[in-house]
Parts: sequence; C-alpha cells; structure tokens
Amino acid sequence: MVPASDAVWSVPLGLAGSAGPAADTIYVEALRPSRAERAVRRRRIWIQPEDDVPHIRDPLFRIRDAVGLQPTQVAVSPTLTAATAEVLGSADLLLASFKQAGELGLHWRPVGEIRPVRGFDVAGDDAERIRARLRPAIARCLGARDDDGAAR
Repeated sequence: MVPASDAVWSVPLGLAGSAGPAADTIYVEALRPSRAERAVRRRRIWIQPEDDVPHIRDPLFRIRDAVGLQPTQVAVSPTLTAATAEVLGSADLLLASFKQAGELGLHWRPVGEIRPVRGFDVAGDDAERIRARLRPAIARCLGARDDDGAAR
C-alpha cells in the first residue's frame, strides 16, 4: 500500500456500519456523545490492520483529538474479523471501501472531515509490464480508481 499521491490505483475509504446512516456523509465529530449520553458506551471507529499505515491512521487520530473524542473511540483492530464483529454487534463503524462494505453487508458513507484513500502500486522487476497489461483488471478487483481518476 502506498500514499494516494504515489498510487496507480486508489480506493476511497469511508465509514461503514450495520445501520443505514441518516445522512449522506458521516462526520467523526458526530461520534462525540452529548451530556445525556456520557454514561452510554461511546461509538467507535475501527481501523482494520490493512489501513494501519501513517497516511490513513494518523489523519483519523488527528481528527479524533481535534473534535474531542476519547482515544479509544478511533482504534486499530487486530483483525478485520474482530472489527467486523464489533460493528455488526453495535453502532460502531468500520473504515472500509465501498466495495468491502457491500461484501460485509454494511452501509457505507464518506467521512466528512477527510477523504482517506488506500493507494496501490506494483513493485518489482516486472512492475511496468504488469501495470501496462493488467491495469484495468487490477482496478476492477480492488474496486479502485486508477491514476487517471477513472473508476473501474
């Protein structure tokens, strides 16, 4: 995985939950509990291990801190399975791509404060040949946009 600026293919990430959201966009700030809800378990955003990289994780942590959430409200899960179980059994949210959310039976919405992206590229001796021959097929498998911005 590479930062979006270095990616050949990019996959926009958003927040996915078991209940359909009331709005077209989910703001991290909306997870801050009201005074009446302080005794209730606070909703969390789960980051799956694949997205535990600085260019995805750190901006979410900065937003968490800026809007006054508790540190545990945006957390990295040890596995995708564990994160999915948490989301299916609660009002928690999973950082995921649109395609992945659909595969997990979750409702997806973009994040309001930032636009996190999984970036992909091929490395190695045959990288140019693989990019040239398989670019559309790889984009389709990833549910990605390639570097020309076209959805595949």
